[in-house]
Formats: sequence, C-alpha cells, structure tokens
Amino acid sequence: MKFKIFAVLFILGALTTGIKAIAEEKTKEYNESWPASGVQTLEVVNKFGEVKVNNDGGDQITIDVVITVEAPNEKKANDLLEQIEVNFSKNGGIVKAQTKITSDFKSRQKFSIDYTINVPSDKNLNITNKYGNTIVNELNANGDFDIRYGNFTANILDAPENGKMDIYLAYGKSNVSLATDLKVKVSYSTMNFSEIKNLELESKYSVINIEEGGSVLAESKYDTFNFEEVQSVSSTTKYSHFKIEELKKSLKIDAGYGGIRVDEVGSDFESISITNSYGQIKLGLDDKSYSLDASCNYCGVSYNEDDFSGDKIKEKHTQIVKGKVGTGNGGTVYVRSRYGEIKLRH
Repeated sequence: MKFKIFAVLFILGALTTGIKAIAEEKTKEYNESWPASGVQTLEVVNKFGEVKVNNDGGDQITIDVVITVEAPNEKKANDLLEQIEVNFSKNGGIVKAQTKITSDFKSRQKFSIDYTINVPSDKNLNITNKYGNTIVNELNANGDFDIRYGNFTANILDAPENGKMDIYLAYGKSNVSLATDLKVKVSYSTMNFSEIKNLELESKYSVINIEEGGSVLAESKYDTFNFEEVQSVSSTTKYSHFKIEELKKSLKIDAGYGGIRVDEVGSDFESISITNSYGQIKLGLDDKSYSLDASCNYCGVSYNEDDFSGDKIKEKHTQIVKGKVGTGNGGTVYVRSRYGEIKLRH
C-alpha cells in the first residue's frame, strides 16, 4: 500500500512539474520602411538572432523585426519584452537599425531577435551580428560584416570597382557562393568559397576551403587551407598546412612548421617560391619543364634526375640542386627547406 501511495504521489508530482515547465512564449514586432531612392547605406547592429537580407524588389527598403521570448509565465515574458527594443534612425542617406537590451536582462530560456530585410543589391550594407546567423542574398555595393559566434552565408558578394567588401568572422562558419574582391579577417572558424576572384586574408586557427580561386593573399597562423583550383597564392604562415589540388600560375609561401602540398602544377605556370622549416613540401611537377634552385638542410630533394642538367651538391647535412629540368622553357622553382623533405614529383 505504501508503494502504491508513493507511486501516485510521484506521478502527480511529475505532472505538476511538467505543467510548471511549460514556457510562455510572447513576441513583439517592429516594421519600418523608407523609399529606396533616399538611402545609400543600411547599417544593422544586432545580437542573439538572425539577420536575413533579401532582394525582393520594390521601391522601398523594409526592415521587419520579430522579438521572441520564453518565460515561466506571461508576466515574466512581458517584462523580458520590455527590456528589448530596436531603435531606427535615418541620417542623410544612412539608415540604421540597432538592437538594444537593458543591462539587467536575464533569461535562462530561449529568446531571439530576428531581422528580415528587403533592400536593393546596390545599397551599401554594414552588418554587425553576435550570437546569431547572417544571410545575404546578393550585394553589388560596399559591404562590411562583423559576425561573431554565428554563421555567415552569402550567394553573391560583388564589390564595385575601387569599393570594399570586408568580413570579420570569429567562432563561426561561412559559406560564400561567389565573391569578387574580398578582404577577410577570421579566427576559430571555417570558411567555404565556391568561387572567389581576389581574396586578402588574415587568419588564425581556422579552415579555409576554396573550390575555384583567383588570387589569394594570406597571412596565417595555425590554419588549414584546402584549394581545389587556384590561380595564384602568396602567403606568410606559421603552423599552417596547404593542400592545393591544381595550381595554375604562381605560388609564393614563407612558412614554418607546416606542410605544403600541390597535387598538380599547371603546364604554363610562372613561378614557385617556397621557404619552409619543419614541414614537408610536395609539388606535382612530374612532366613539367622548369628552372630549379633548391636547397635543403637536414633533408633531401627528390626530382626528375633523368631530365636534369645543372649542378648538384651534397655536403654534410645540405643538398643543393640548381639547373634545368626538362627541355622546354617552363617556369621557375625556388625552394629553401630545413628539416622538411622537398619532393618535386609524385
């Protein structure tokens, strides 16, 4: 009998707890618009929510914001909503929307501030978003994106001539389908590019993936680079690794404590210059003609010796190879390595 009474009390207690655990959800909305002809730049500052930028047409720039909170009861939910607001302003051709949260706002349950924006693609965009994702359909104007603890997605980022397109990404993930000229600062993140023409990059503790790239200029620490096809790369790195499936034109890397691998070098490549320490260098130059200047300390140089003409020196812990591989003109290959093998063929 005691067991039955305890079981009934336990079930009643669980049901009561379950009822109390059901959260009250409340929302608050903002809807603002401006004639597109009077706006050159749109600025958005948000946190704890999504910012989605569409280009749906029309002669108006619209911003719709939905604030959603969950709380144990309706009174608490209303109190939380009162502590969050969105301020809108227009100064000349600049429209700004900014999320404001009071300093004493506290909630252990879900809440979000989500923006849906409709703006022509030829308007400048400045977006700062923390703890939320940012989605941009198409931008054909200047852009400045500061994304932290959230993801960034864009279909087209086409900077105008002499314009700028800047991205700062920290603790997030980025997917960009097409970009022309892009300047990026990234840390503790992963960036994926389907196609990018010109990339200037400062990165650390990140992964950079490019399917089709033009020119890449990078300053890197503790990164991993995966390129399927790229025209040219120039980089200063430490503790980073490069893997390039196909290099078309040129490669210049000053590295330390990282590996460099190029599966295939284009037949009409121009130049390769690598200085590296404590990392292996592999270049797919099997059937190519090129001028070679290689030096390796405490390591070795592997190349097509049957087609080589020039000087070969081995003394103590150093191997030097300087001359010509193949019969054609070809590009130039300059490699300096310490404690890392140089392999110029598979």
